[in-house]
Amino acid sequence: MAVDLLDRSEGTFRLRAVATERIDGDMHPARVRSDVLHDRQHSVTGSRWTMVNQVHGRDVHVACDSGVTADAWPLAGVADVIVSEPMGRPIAVWAADCAPIVLFGTTGLVVAAHAGWRGLAAGVVDAAVDAVIDAGDSVAVAVIGPMVHPCCYEFTLDDIGLVASGVRCAPAAITALTTDGHLAFNAPAAVRTALVGRGIAAEVLGGCTGCNDRWFSHRARIEPGRHAVVAWAESHDRVTP
Repeated sequence: MAVDLLDRSEGTFRLRAVATERIDGDMHPARVRSDVLHDRQHSVTGSRWTMVNQVHGRDVHVACDSGVTADAWPLAGVADVIVSEPMGRPIAVWAADCAPIVLFGTTGLVVAAHAGWRGLAAGVVDAAVDAVIDAGDSVAVAVIGPMVHPCCYEFTLDDIGLVASGVRCAPAAITALTTDGHLAFNAPAAVRTALVGRGIAAEVLGGCTGCNDRWFSHRARIEPGRHAVVAWAESHDRVTP
């Protein structure tokens, strides 16, 4: 079942980040019937989530809970970064190898980002950090959810170079080998490098989606399903299942 990546008190807030697993069902909002998706989301957090149509870019969607209508759910827009209202509805990104990143601000703001290799090359981590800053906040905690690790991520040197440029590091810093000795992209290292470049150290790193079939994997098993990382902030007197 869904597992806590983070459950922590920071000041007057309780910060929550949860990763769903295969057993929780496919969380892809464009492929799952809306009533089924509604039930799956409620079973994890007790409420509906704000999600977007992710396209491996760096565009930002600012969620507005009061403006969410039936027509705007389950997809609220097209983006790869979501900014919550402070203390707002849970926000989530879906993935099956790409990195789900959550940035918690100091005021109850939450930003979630979907970071595949193309998004990393385009600067999606910078876009997420800038979204926190643009909201007048700063990052208090960063979480990286389950994603593919280099053991399962064969890659080309040219594409590694593109990502290295996007996260501002030497290609060697994000280059590794797969378990069978082929050239690999170290995606967790790329995400962490991009965050460290902005003065942020991620405190949580989820497991490898390729090695562990608790999660869906497109690269390792060519699966159409998607798990999700969902995050929110709440006051200490609010109880969330």
